[in-house]
Amino acid sequence: MTSQDSGTCPSGVIVVELDDVVPRRHPDLPNLLLARTASPIEQRFEFLQRRKQPSWFKDHIVALRSDLSVEPTEMSRAAAKSLRQETFRNLRRQGFTVNRDTYIWTVYVIELDSAAAKDPGRGVLYVGETSLAPAERFEQHKSQARKAKGGKLHSPVVARYGVQLRMDLAPTDRAFDKESSKQAEAAWAEHLRSLGYVVKGGH
Repeated sequence: MTSQDSGTCPSGVIVVELDDVVPRRHPDLPNLLLARTASPIEQRFEFLQRRKQPSWFKDHIVALRSDLSVEPTEMSRAAAKSLRQETFRNLRRQGFTVNRDTYIWTVYVIELDSAAAKDPGRGVLYVGETSLAPAERFEQHKSQARKAKGGKLHSPVVARYGVQLRMDLAPTDRAFDKESSKQAEAAWAEHLRSLGYVVKGGH
């Protein structure tokens, strides 16, 4: 029975270090090319170096990252797809710039008018997280922006009571994936509450 007959195929992941084809997400971690491969890693790397067809990574190859690559083994097509996706997610979570994905998430803080809470305590704040520039995200809230299909891109409490960005009250760390960003958002909201602020958002 062949691999095709059994629904399996040889599949692995090749990871190649590139020069700064796009700005790095983390200053100490390089740009990477990540791709599935049915060929042994070294053989696939040699092919990529020799290829003449135009590509976004052509002339930007620095070295094979065998430490980050996964040699092909026989697996189902679903497992091959999952392997590539999980490798991609893990490298992005660490801060690598993979396949030109430059998204970085930021926890931001907005000062709200004291009328937004019955007992404003030390002050009323909104905590959120975004892959946009915080100033752009604040503008989305204030302009009551919506998605193309009508869903809200804003918080009604910020649209009504938002005064100004308070990035001096926001953490300086950045997150490299959505899940980590959401966790940082919730943790920072609790931190500000512990300091006596009334905090909206921070889900």
